[in-house]
Amino acid sequence: MNEKLKHFCYSQNSINTYKSCPLKFKYKYIENINWKHDDIESREYYEGLKIGREFHLLCERYFSNIPLGINDSDKSDFILWINKIKKLIPMDEENIYLPEYEVRYNLFGNELQAKYDLVVIKKNEIEIWDWKTENRKINYKNVENRMQTIVYMFLAKDIIPKLFDINIDTSNIIMKYYQPLFDDGPITISYSDQKHNSNKNKLNEYINRIKHTKYENEQKDYRYELIHNKEHCKFCEFNKLCNGDDIDYNILEEEIYEC
Repeated sequence: MNEKLKHFCYSQNSINTYKSCPLKFKYKYIENINWKHDDIESREYYEGLKIGREFHLLCERYFSNIPLGINDSDKSDFILWINKIKKLIPMDEENIYLPEYEVRYNLFGNELQAKYDLVVIKKNEIEIWDWKTENRKINYKNVENRMQTIVYMFLAKDIIPKLFDINIDTSNIIMKYYQPLFDDGPITISYSDQKHNSNKNKLNEYINRIKHTKYENEQKDYRYELIHNKEHCKFCEFNKLCNGDDIDYNILEEEIYEC
C-alpha cells in the first residue's frame, strides 16, 4: 500500500475519482496536484463553483438560524432560491436540522467520511438533502447509483441513529437532490436493507482496490495495475496534462476541487 494511503480518509469524491480513472486518483490524492486553469474559457466554470459555495453558505446560515447577510438588492437569484428552500423545507421545532454536517466512520479499518448539505432528523425518519446549483439538469437516473448517494445513505444508516440514540428503519432514510435553479421538486432516493448491504460491499471493494493499486514503479505490494481510463478524459481537469488536449468546461465534471 502507498504510504500516503495509510491514514487516508475516503470520501465520495475520492472514491468516485478512482472509479472514474485510477490515474486521476494518483494525480489528485497521491501527488496532490491541483490542476486549475486561469483562462477565459474556464472563468464561467469557476464562477459557477463559487456561486455553489455561496449558496451552500446561505443554506447553512438559514438552517442554523443565523441572519443570511443579504438583501433584495444584493443577489436576487439567491433570494429566490432561499425562498424556495423555505417553502420546501419549513422549519419545525420538533425536528433536528444539521446543515453542513460531517460524519466519519470506520469501515473494516478504513476511515470513511461524508459532509451533508443538510440532515433533517424527524421522529421516525432521516432526510438527507443535497443542493445542486449547476446549470445542467439532473434526473433520477443520474443520481440513483452515483457514489455520493451510496456513501451518504450508507453512513446515514450506520452513524446518525447511533449518534442521536434513535431507532430508524432503513426504509425511513431518504435522500433528496434539489436544484433551486429549476422549478421542479427534489429527486428522492429511497433506501432499504438490501441497498444498504450492497452499498457496504461496494464501498469495501472500491477502498480495497484503491489501497492495493500500483501507484509507483518501485511499489511491490500491489494487486492492481494503475489504469488510465481514456474514456473519462474529456470529463477530466487533467486532460491537458495527460493528452495535451484543451478542456471543454461545458462537460467538465462538477465539484472537482472539493475533498
